[in-house]
Amino acid sequence: MDDDQLTATRLRLALDRETAKHQLSPGAWPRLERRLRRQPWRRAAIAAVCAVIVAAAATVTPYVWHNLTGPAASHSHPQPGPHLVIASRTHVNGTGPLTTGYGAVWIIGQGVIYRVDPAAARTVATIPAPGVGGKLSGIATGAGAVWATSNGGHVGVYRIDPRTNRVAAFIGLQPNPTGITVAHGRVWVTEPKEGPGIVVRIDPRTNRVSGPPIRVGAGPGAIVSGAGTLWVAGMDYVSRIDPATGAVANARGGPWGGTDRLGNAKVYMIDAVGAGSLWTIGANVVQRLDPANGHVTAAVPVPHAWYVIFWHGLAWALTGVAPSGLGTVVGIDPASNRVVVHGVPFRGAPGAIAAGPTGLWVVFANVNGTSQELVHLGLDSGPN
Repeated sequence: MDDDQLTATRLRLALDRETAKHQLSPGAWPRLERRLRRQPWRRAAIAAVCAVIVAAAATVTPYVWHNLTGPAASHSHPQPGPHLVIASRTHVNGTGPLTTGYGAVWIIGQGVIYRVDPAAARTVATIPAPGVGGKLSGIATGAGAVWATSNGGHVGVYRIDPRTNRVAAFIGLQPNPTGITVAHGRVWVTEPKEGPGIVVRIDPRTNRVSGPPIRVGAGPGAIVSGAGTLWVAGMDYVSRIDPATGAVANARGGPWGGTDRLGNAKVYMIDAVGAGSLWTIGANVVQRLDPANGHVTAAVPVPHAWYVIFWHGLAWALTGVAPSGLGTVVGIDPASNRVVVHGVPFRGAPGAIAAGPTGLWVVFANVNGTSQELVHLGLDSGPN
């Protein structure tokens, strides 16, 4: 083989080796075909995933942005909470207590009961009731009538017909009827006396005492209905009365006894029942009590607290300083045990407070005690 043939042979072998490097192995081409056929599906899957990510981002971004910017904005521009506003005010002769019902506000005066039209904010009837207006008189509505206790000489309970504004019946009681409420088909009246006090039941169908007296603690005051039970507090403990049977269970160990709101030896009061608790007044506090044992579960600071009721899901405390004559009403949230609603201040000593369908009703007396004003308060939630 000459040199030219040898060179040609070497070149052919080199080309064959280089070609072999780039040749496909057996079965490679079918795999390549399958890979190429899958390529459109992969592109579609990638596009779908991208679409989901974009949609999620569009949904989450406003929420994240609100969380990032909302609190700062709310702190810099806090929304005003609800507050009490004056709906009406009128001069009255009654000093309280008072109650609402049958489209009216009923106020005890000296020897009379006044009926106030809430829409017109004026007294529309004066009903003679000798003996009412004493320090411990009470008034309530229910069973088709207005009921008031009298302990100023003519001792007993008046029944007022709201249709005629006249006394329909008088039930004589001894010795000293004070607190009164209407619940569970009966009228319930507390009577302090020597030793243990009693609660009597009046049947409104007959206007007669029904059943034997129910014995409770000494010096019973107001009687309140709530949670299917009647509650009455005295100078030593609070009594829980089963309205069906008249059975009594007593709770001791609470803040019973002591002095009243004016510093006198007191006939103790449970003012209201609500949010699973009893509510009453202590020294510059509104006290929340466990109904099972009378123990204080919360003491909410409320300077010069005078009386408390439960309305619209809140405990409302009437406050004031006598005889300087400056008072107001505040609302306490039972979820936090904090004052969350403040009312406008009033120039007048606090007398009594009641709740009705349209708001709160408060009696204030002027500093000299020569005239009284009935104020109607409504709840304003602020701007929308």
